[in-house]
Amino acid sequence: MLAELVIENIALIDTAHVEFGPGLNLLTGETGAGKSILIDALGLALGDRASPDRVREGAESGRVDAVFHIGQAPGPRLAAVLEEAGLQPDEDGRLILTREVSRAGRSTARINGRPVTTALLRQVGALLVEVHGQGDNQALLDPDQQLEWLDALAGAGVAALRAQLADRVARLRELAARLRHLAANPRERERELDLLRFQRDEIDAAQLVPGEEDELVSRRRLLAGAERLARHLGEAYEALYAAGSSAADRLGEAARALEEASAIDPALAGLAQRVRGLEYEVEEAARDVRSRAGAVEHDPAALAQVEERLARLQDLKRKYGDSIEDILAYRRQVAERIAELEGAAERVAMLEAERQRILAEAAGLARQLHQARREAAGRLSRELRPILAALGMPGAGLSVAFQTVPDPAGVPWEGGTVRLTERGVDRVEFLLAPNPGEPPRPLARAASGGERSRVMLALRSLHVTAGEVPTVIFDEVDTGVGGETAWAVGQRLAALARARQVLCVTHLAPITALADRHLAVRKETRGRRTRTTIRMLAGEERLQELARMLGTGSGQEGTGAARLLLERARKLRQAG
Repeated sequence: MLAELVIENIALIDTAHVEFGPGLNLLTGETGAGKSILIDALGLALGDRASPDRVREGAESGRVDAVFHIGQAPGPRLAAVLEEAGLQPDEDGRLILTREVSRAGRSTARINGRPVTTALLRQVGALLVEVHGQGDNQALLDPDQQLEWLDALAGAGVAALRAQLADRVARLRELAARLRHLAANPRERERELDLLRFQRDEIDAAQLVPGEEDELVSRRRLLAGAERLARHLGEAYEALYAAGSSAADRLGEAARALEEASAIDPALAGLAQRVRGLEYEVEEAARDVRSRAGAVEHDPAALAQVEERLARLQDLKRKYGDSIEDILAYRRQVAERIAELEGAAERVAMLEAERQRILAEAAGLARQLHQARREAAGRLSRELRPILAALGMPGAGLSVAFQTVPDPAGVPWEGGTVRLTERGVDRVEFLLAPNPGEPPRPLARAASGGERSRVMLALRSLHVTAGEVPTVIFDEVDTGVGGETAWAVGQRLAALARARQVLCVTHLAPITALADRHLAVRKETRGRRTRTTIRMLAGEERLQELARMLGTGSGQEGTGAARLLLERARKLRQAG
């Protein structure tokens, strides 16, 4: 359960430390006192969007810590998420969700002190707290949202069917797109084929070889500089080995002189050998230079051929890729596309056969989903009737109308074809008969504001009962309710609180009297600053707050009415 909420510098709250308990926790206060601030602050800790304007004026940052007691063995879904993230409760079985937002717009999230992503914080928060806000009543009047609620009440089996059906529908859409592409205008297909065949033949005619361009560039450089190269090699040969005063001749003379000198000084013999070796190396180098000079190709025609080949490669690169490898890769793509277009008829037949197979699977799943929803709708009607009666609507009944949308391209259904989406073929609408003998009508048009609030509470209570989330928040669930109905609403909330921790914002004294823990939210002004405070009420303070809610005043007569209210609440709780 949610055990504590610590708030610093959020909206009108400078500091607040709120403790919650098991059962029914009620928040009361004057209109505008800031009850929604508490819910919003908890939402921050659960991963809601954080904006700088939530930070209290004058503060650089705000922070919320939500402390949950989950024990050492949390539920299976929460345990799986924590394990995957490498998280676990602390030694006291607590999970602390922290959110900090700065005025500069930065937001940080932590779980038990460890930094986490907002997405993970939101995922964990959704498994700890379920919030039913003031806007949910309007959302539940939308048939699309009603289908989601029906599926949620139907359980995990429907969720699995929807996942399988969504996979098949996505595949059907992919196949339909491919079939549309293949079945395009035949003239356009022939024009595309002509272009692709021309591109393929042009690339093939070039007989490209990977690495060829680098070799051609090198050969062009040699052919273009052949005359200069031959001249330089000739000059080198003359210097190394030409008769007269070449390097080889001079090294030979130096070697002979050193050999004669070594006869006088034997220590010069080694030096004489080194110089003689240099003479032989120069002679060998001269032979290599002469050989290389003889191999120089001075061929203007060959140079022209190389230039022409390089120009052709450049033209192909301009059209098909930045390198020969890219051009060859494009050629493979062209060949694949040609094969696809040339075999369009066969491909269409194959894809259509696959589409029919997937369509049959989708239709089967849609029928299973429809049947599961029918059964869930029956359970919903049966289980809701006593809840509505307990909420002061005896004889009221809620049913579910099923419809389909005709679609020539849809799935076969009861002699026709109907539209299929990821959610199946069903369109549902909740119908309410508020009184015996009245025909059922759409929920949006069949109920008054108070009746609608009670129906919504009944629906939510079924949803909460079927769920696993340990803490449930109702933000002003009592809109449009008063008198004895308020007691009925309070008793329903108290009944839910026996299985879940319930937090509820209310304006009604009878509901408040049934609380296990009563928290009052108040706004006060000191100097030029306004602040919101939250405190738990008991004893005389609680009596005073109930008297304020009853409008009976704070005197003995007012608190007397509050005492009677608490006494009735005590008896109802004992009886229930």
